[in-house]
Amino acid sequence: MSKLILIRPPVVHLKKDFYGSIPGIPAGLAYLAGSVRQTGIETDILDAYGLAPHRFYSFRENYRARGLTPPEIASRIARSGFIPGISVHCATEHSMALHIIRAIKKESPGTPVIVGGYHATFLPDEFIEGGADYVVLGEGEKRLPKLVNCLENGESTDSIDGLASKKRVNRRKEIYTTDLDAQPFAAVDLLPLENYWKLGYSHGPFAGRYMNILTSRGCPYTCSFCQAPAMCNGRWISKSAERVLEEIRYHIDKYDVRDFHIQDENFAISRQRVEEICMGLIERDYGITFCFPSGLKMETIDDELLDLMIRAGCRYFSLSPETGSEKVLELMGKTANIQKVPDLIQKAASMGTSTCTFFVTGYPGETNGDRKQTKRYINHLARKGVDEVIMPILTPFPETEAMNEPSLQGFSEYDELCFSPLWRKDYKRLNRYRLGIYLNFYTTRLFFHPLRVLRQLRNVLTGKAATKSEMTARRIFMDLYDRFFRK
Repeated sequence: MSKLILIRPPVVHLKKDFYGSIPGIPAGLAYLAGSVRQTGIETDILDAYGLAPHRFYSFRENYRARGLTPPEIASRIARSGFIPGISVHCATEHSMALHIIRAIKKESPGTPVIVGGYHATFLPDEFIEGGADYVVLGEGEKRLPKLVNCLENGESTDSIDGLASKKRVNRRKEIYTTDLDAQPFAAVDLLPLENYWKLGYSHGPFAGRYMNILTSRGCPYTCSFCQAPAMCNGRWISKSAERVLEEIRYHIDKYDVRDFHIQDENFAISRQRVEEICMGLIERDYGITFCFPSGLKMETIDDELLDLMIRAGCRYFSLSPETGSEKVLELMGKTANIQKVPDLIQKAASMGTSTCTFFVTGYPGETNGDRKQTKRYINHLARKGVDEVIMPILTPFPETEAMNEPSLQGFSEYDELCFSPLWRKDYKRLNRYRLGIYLNFYTTRLFFHPLRVLRQLRNVLTGKAATKSEMTARRIFMDLYDRFFRK
C-alpha cells in the first residue's frame, strides 16, 4: 500500500523582523491530506511547528525557528517508512525546506523526497537542485496521488502534468480544475489541534477553539505585486453554499468548534453564494462566529452584503486599500474603489465588528506626496472606527511584476522576502514612515474612540482577541517566556 507523509516545516522569521508571522492551523495541508487519503493512499501529517510550538532555536545566522529541527524531522520520516512531501508555502520557508531535504537524504538516502506548495510552484529548479526528487506544481489533489502510486509501483512519472523532476519539468496544463464539493473535509484529525488551541493565538484573532477552513480558491484580479494571478491563471473556484454549511456543522459536532477562520483569497466573488451561506447560518442558528484574517476584496462587498454577513456571525475582517493614492493604485494594477472603504468601516464599527485595513509602502513610483495622501486616508479611516492598520514594506515575490523591478533588487536569498525587507536601500526611510503611520493612527484612535482603545487593552490582558494587533501584543510576551524561561 502506498504511504505518504506531508510535512509542515517549522516557522521561520528574521530575528530583526518585529512583524514575524502568526502561525495557525495549516488548513491547506490538511485538505490535501484528506484528498490524498480518499484515493486509498495511507496518509499522515508531520506538523513540525504544531508538535513543538513553544520551542525556539536559531536557524543559520539571521533567523529564528520554532518547532522540530530538520534532523528530528528526518529521524521521524525514517522511522515512519512513508514517502515525505514537504509543503513550502512562502519565501521564508525556502532555506528551511532545503535543510529538511538534505537531512532526509542523509538519514534515508534512498527515500524519494517530494516538494510542493505555493512558493515551490514558482521555483521548482531551486528545490530540484537542492536535492528534492520531485516538485508538484500547483494543485496537488490529482497530481500527488498519481506520483505516489507511480513511485510505489516503479512506474514512469514522465507523463504527469505539473511535475518537475531531475529529468524534466512538465508545466501545468490544468490549473484550478478541482471539484471542491467532491473533496473530503480537511484531515485535521492528523494535526495536533489541542496544541494550537492552547497557544492562545492564530492567523486570525483568537477567541477560543477555532477551525481554519477554505471555501474557495483563486483570484480573478491582477495586482502586480501578488502571486495569485500566476498561481490560478485568473480562475476562481468555490464550494457550494450547502457544502460550506455541511463543513461548518461537521466541525461543530466533531470538535466542538464555535469560531471559524475563513482563509480564502476571495470569499465573496459570488454574491449569491455569500447570501446563501449567511442565510443558512442565520436560519440554522448554529451559534457560531467567523472572521476573515486573509481579508475580503472591497470590490465584492457593499453595505447590504456586509450587514448580512455581520448578522450571520462575522466578527472581524480586513480590507486592503493598499494606498491612499490613486496614482499608486494604478501602478499596482488595482481596480478597487478605495472611497467606499470608510463607509464600510463605519458600518462594521456601528454593528460591533472589528476591522483591519492593509497597506503597503515602498511601491516603485511612490513619492512623498503619495505617502502623505496615504497618511491622510488612514487618519480618515481611524476617525471612522477602523481597529487596526497593517503596513508591510513592499518586497517582490517570484512570478510577479515586482520581481523584475530594478529598484527592488538587492536581496541575497529568498528567505529575505518578508514584511521587513532589510536589504532595501530605502528600508530605514520607509520604516520610519511606517512607524510614524502607526503612531499617528493610534493617537487618532485614542482621541476619537477612547473606549475602543481601552477594550483592546483589556483584550490583550484576557487573551480574547478581537484584532490581530491585540493578539500580537500578547504573543510577544508569550514568546519571550518561551524563549527564555520555558524548559
